[in-house]
Amino acid sequence: MGVNYRNDTMTIWQPDLTGRSGPRYRQIVEALAADIAAARLRPGDRLPAQRDFAWRLKVTVGTVSRAYSEAERRGLVSGEVGRGTFVRESTALPLILSDRDESLPINFSQNLPIPGPEAQLLAETLHALAGSNDLAALLQYQPHIGRMRDREAGAAWLSLSGVAADPTRIAIVSGGQHAISTVLAAITEPGEIIATEALTYPGFKTAAQLRRLKIEPIALDAQGILPDSLEAACRTAPIRCLCFTPNLSNPLGSVIPLDRRLAIVEIARRHDVLLVEDDVYGFLIDRPPSFATLAPERTFLINSLSKSGAAGLRVGYVLSPPAYLDRLTLAIRSSIWMAVPMMAEIASRWIDQGIALKLAEEKRAQATLRLALARRIFSLPATPNAPNAAYHIWLTLPEAWRAGEFTTEAARRGAAITQGGAFAIDRTPPLNGVRICLSPPHDMATLERGLRILAGLLGEAPDDLLSVV
Repeated sequence: MGVNYRNDTMTIWQPDLTGRSGPRYRQIVEALAADIAAARLRPGDRLPAQRDFAWRLKVTVGTVSRAYSEAERRGLVSGEVGRGTFVRESTALPLILSDRDESLPINFSQNLPIPGPEAQLLAETLHALAGSNDLAALLQYQPHIGRMRDREAGAAWLSLSGVAADPTRIAIVSGGQHAISTVLAAITEPGEIIATEALTYPGFKTAAQLRRLKIEPIALDAQGILPDSLEAACRTAPIRCLCFTPNLSNPLGSVIPLDRRLAIVEIARRHDVLLVEDDVYGFLIDRPPSFATLAPERTFLINSLSKSGAAGLRVGYVLSPPAYLDRLTLAIRSSIWMAVPMMAEIASRWIDQGIALKLAEEKRAQATLRLALARRIFSLPATPNAPNAAYHIWLTLPEAWRAGEFTTEAARRGAAITQGGAFAIDRTPPLNGVRICLSPPHDMATLERGLRILAGLLGEAPDDLLSVV
């Protein structure tokens, strides 16, 4: 069950920014969170149009746009192209989450890489860099698409997933999120229609909305998007591209099997749909063939070291069809000019020296243990072709529980999770559930403690007072 939006009447909301510090957009978000918590804004309320709101607050439209985007990232609101921005059911969580301080909720709400020896490895790499002759060159402008040395390292990294990547078709970007935004900028025009999973990564929704694209949700099941739904969408309207995560989709954790991949490729070719394949979680499983292998002429393959290495190492790779490489280069130039050479060099060294692969293998081993623990605690049935490792799971809720109520009560008991509505394209999520990230807790004992909190709550009936605003 999703948010019951009361109407489309715009709310005359005037935030109180008195005494708030920091950037103006953040002040607006904090005031929004406070008014939602105090029930001055209720689920379903539509926020003011950005231009009118900016005029009343005497700020730029860009400031309001950034505030609304940040509010959506935090799960406070949901934006819909052509309709407006609406308050969601209560999903606000403390901005500081910890599993070491038992007075704060255990963080199950962020898909962070499992902690490892990254800091020590970075110190060693920086020490080696300091003694090399590379520093001066790394402080100079580089090609927008990246140095060939870094593109070759990117090709080597992608080859681990079974993709024969030509370095001349690879662009260096600043992480996976920047890769998504860059590809959309390279291949779409405002107002075009793009497709994605009916439940999808919120960062993709934000990138599409900033690009003023219309998003068409594609129905899905436990094995990912349904080819018949994609076919129906393509017959109804001109779909420019399909952006999706075939391996361990976020939030469902599904893996598209080979027969369905072949069906999707056939549909994409028949309707001339480009494919944007996000493979950031693929290292955790034995992947089926990539869409970049099945349909190289129309697939943009995105990967990075954010989940397999370190989130702060903002380096990503885009394998582009040859016909779009020039537009991709232009999109990088117009957004960041070039990826940070120092970060790209560190990533290349880690790939060349086997460090990146070792980190990925260690995180995969940890993710295997964590997923097994979660399945045992929640008594999740073993299904054919289910992955053995994952950073997150989708928990389908009993009919009595609404996702927003479950999320709120879980936070009160000490476990911060994300309700399914945060990932929905439409106002009403197609599934009633929550995403639980298994990677942030720093040890298995903390992970088990938090999961048992959620399992205990799952076995209870919701308090009727939770539905009262």
